[in-house]
Amino acid sequence: MASPSISIPQSCAQPWATMRPTADGRHCGACQTEVVDFTRLSEAQILAYLARRGGRPVCVLANANQVVPAAATRWRRWLLAGLALLGWHPVTSCATKPPQQLPAQATAATAGPADAQAQQLIIRGQVLDGATATVVPQVSVFINDTQFGTVTDEQGRFELVMASGWGPIAGGKVTLKFVGNPFDFQEQTLKLDTRATPRPAPLVVRLASVPNRGQIMGKMRMPEPPVKPPVK
Repeated sequence: MASPSISIPQSCAQPWATMRPTADGRHCGACQTEVVDFTRLSEAQILAYLARRGGRPVCVLANANQVVPAAATRWRRWLLAGLALLGWHPVTSCATKPPQQLPAQATAATAGPADAQAQQLIIRGQVLDGATATVVPQVSVFINDTQFGTVTDEQGRFELVMASGWGPIAGGKVTLKFVGNPFDFQEQTLKLDTRATPRPAPLVVRLASVPNRGQIMGKMRMPEPPVKPPVK
């Protein structure tokens, strides 16, 4: 993996497949520049190439784990922080932990177990990779247009427990939005009518891959050089 201080602040949407091949990558006709293919290079080769460039800007195609995609990193940090403030935390594979639920005010805290279950809507499911049929952990699942939701566990499973009278779902319509790694998967929405099926069967959600899956293309930003400390 390349230095974490090397990043691509903004990805480029130009289609790699239509570019003209060059010695080090491909030529982008839209911006009239060479896009260097980093996906075939090791960390040492990347660092050597950048050293030869002498700090000059370079546009690259890279695997997402070779550089820090700054915008995506901020997006995920803000997302997790927002969910934490709402009382949500990633589901783990530990079977002894209770299922995640909405904040306490959204549930019938004073009702008995049977009554509480009757007043709840429970949606369970599993998220799979549509290309490989393997499970996908750490996918965020949002309820309707809110920031409420959960995150899939190591087996790609999720569970949502909601009070049936909770405002966003009171009309009987629930839309779930599935957001995985933006360099691997497309966002996907799933609409459910809970009036017809108060207890939906477990869902199986298959995420579609994004073009050039796992890769990011754009102008690379080099780290700032270190500043010498004061000597006096």
